[in-house]
Amino acid sequence: MSKGLLIRIFENRSTRVKYRHANGGDLRSARVMLRRPSARGFKAIFVLPIMIALVAVALLGVIATPAAAGPAAPYFGAMVRVDQAPGYQGGQSSMAIGSDGVVYLAYSGWGGSTTGTDVFFTKSSNGRSWTVPLRVNDDAGGTAQTEPSLTLDPSNNIYIAWTDGRSGNNDVYFSKSTTGGASFSPNVRVNIDVTTNAQTEPSIAVDSVNPHLIHAVWTDTRTPANGPDIYYINSTDGGLSFNPPSVRVNTDATAAEQGAPAIAVAPDRSVHIVWRDPSNAAKGPDIYYVKSTNLGASWGTVVTVNRDTGNAAQVEPTLAVNATGAIFVAWTDSSFTGTGPDIAATVSTNGGASFPVAVKVNDDTGTVQQGQPTLAVNGDRAQLAWSDYRTGGPYPYAIYTSSYTGVSWSANVRVNGDTGTNFEANPAVGIDAAGDVVAAWTSWSVVTTFPVPIIQQGILASVRDVVAPIASAGSSATMDQGTAASFDGSGSADNLGIASASWDFGDGSTAMGLMDSHSYANPGLYTATLTVWDYSGNAATATRSVTVRDMDAPIPRGGGDRTADEGQALFFDGSASSDNVGVTSYLWDFGDGSNATTATTTHVYARAGTYTAKLTVKDAAGNTATTPFTVTIRPSGLLTYIEILGGIVGLLLILVGLLTWMLLGVRKRDREQVHRPASGGHPIPPPPTDADPLDMGLPPRGP
Repeated sequence: MSKGLLIRIFENRSTRVKYRHANGGDLRSARVMLRRPSARGFKAIFVLPIMIALVAVALLGVIATPAAAGPAAPYFGAMVRVDQAPGYQGGQSSMAIGSDGVVYLAYSGWGGSTTGTDVFFTKSSNGRSWTVPLRVNDDAGGTAQTEPSLTLDPSNNIYIAWTDGRSGNNDVYFSKSTTGGASFSPNVRVNIDVTTNAQTEPSIAVDSVNPHLIHAVWTDTRTPANGPDIYYINSTDGGLSFNPPSVRVNTDATAAEQGAPAIAVAPDRSVHIVWRDPSNAAKGPDIYYVKSTNLGASWGTVVTVNRDTGNAAQVEPTLAVNATGAIFVAWTDSSFTGTGPDIAATVSTNGGASFPVAVKVNDDTGTVQQGQPTLAVNGDRAQLAWSDYRTGGPYPYAIYTSSYTGVSWSANVRVNGDTGTNFEANPAVGIDAAGDVVAAWTSWSVVTTFPVPIIQQGILASVRDVVAPIASAGSSATMDQGTAASFDGSGSADNLGIASASWDFGDGSTAMGLMDSHSYANPGLYTATLTVWDYSGNAATATRSVTVRDMDAPIPRGGGDRTADEGQALFFDGSASSDNVGVTSYLWDFGDGSNATTATTTHVYARAGTYTAKLTVKDAAGNTATTPFTVTIRPSGLLTYIEILGGIVGLLLILVGLLTWMLLGVRKRDREQVHRPASGGHPIPPPPTDADPLDMGLPPRGP
């Protein structure tokens, strides 16, 4: 105990927690071991260097470091607090994600001075907002309930086992909910055949076909000569009772301290168990495995999972079996050369007949420690999370995770985004059918109260959404210039929710949010773009075509009153007319029945007078505007003289024509006289006739 520092946490709790060190007091291989509950005082013994670092940072401040570039999407989103009244100051948690996509979480938390430390249940549909915790244990005393283990059946009924001190010794208790966590069944003691010593570290699994068949394992100290052992029991009535006798799984005859069991059921209904086992003293603690092919009635040969030949410690095993029957085992391993305790993992694809040599999952190259691995599977996917020291600094541990790609483990991703004085541990992880990852963990932080800082703990969670959202900008629209129209992106969707959105309206204007209104100052065809983001930085865009009708009439220029002399050519110029998108046609009406359709033209008024002329311009949208103006044409004296002269000339021409006609008539008569016969006497004149009144012959003929 000399390496521990007693620190009172927030308010009195009801159990003591001691970190039992396997490697010379190093936290990197620590396991949480429960002692018998004390009366009301709860004290936590943390490793002295961790606590000194936390308090020192709180007192002295953290040295600022340059801001790093933001993580690439998809990343883990903002951390949220999970535990809340009535179950706050949360500790160890257990998680599963159902086929409905809901995240189910059980955790130990402080329920108040009357009930002490209890087991609580909460759930979330998106990993960001959590329901009010519901107390699962139904005892009325103040003893401690801790170390919950949660699992689901195919119908998403909830099964929880935990360590319970209500009887005066630590036992394993069980409860389930068939109402989605709205209520839980009366608590049932699992280790029904033994009531002495301690039963701790429970792990629970449900048969893949028959939800009434429940399997449970735990660490049991019922036989002091053997030390802590791994025991198994099952229930065939859905947890109403458990079937004694419980069975000792490890087969060694030594007093070695087995512990940290984990259990899982495969799709073929075979049952698999792993645990930490130091019974081979020459090798140090190893990871042992055993399998039952008859629903837990009997067990096969115990085998060692880790394949190293040295005496390095392998501790903290975790186990999961995916939908294809692949068996995933991970643990904290000190056998990798020069890198400190690491996270090792192996996958058996032959039903546990053999396990390949483990690989190091954490990808850092330093000698810092990693620990507390936890596994989750969904379909053929697998996810591994752990506590990791690589970030160093005043916040010693962070939470990291890696995904199994079917061949290897992916690059490590840091989960928690805090950079303050937090100490992160006890991770729980879940993965849904789409590959979205939810992690929860216990976070200790320093609260700088006066005169003495205190350590505050709680459960935080974060989500890595790997599915991109779908953006919906709406259908194409036609709107009038200068008229506000709505832009609605509420049809956008994401499997875990839209975090933010922005509009780019295509005219240089933008707006934040899914919904907004906007008006366009100028007509034309615009493309409005909606971008949406989810909480992990995944983005999607959609566009909306917007046709803006031109509502501005053009402005005609080039009219203006004017005065000119009769017959004077006038120049008309309408090219200065303007429009917001351009003038497309011109019409000049000169007021004298004449017009022109060009921007510039020349016109001559034939007569003096006052004329009302007009210039009409039109744009492409058909908007028109007309400006009238007056043209005054003055009479011209020269023209009058010219008209008089023209009249005189006309009369003279008439006279000349008349004289010419008369002269031609005289000449004709003379020719006729010249051609009369010379002899023969006078011709007999015709009978006398009256003069023809129409005879215009000149000169008049005699009688």
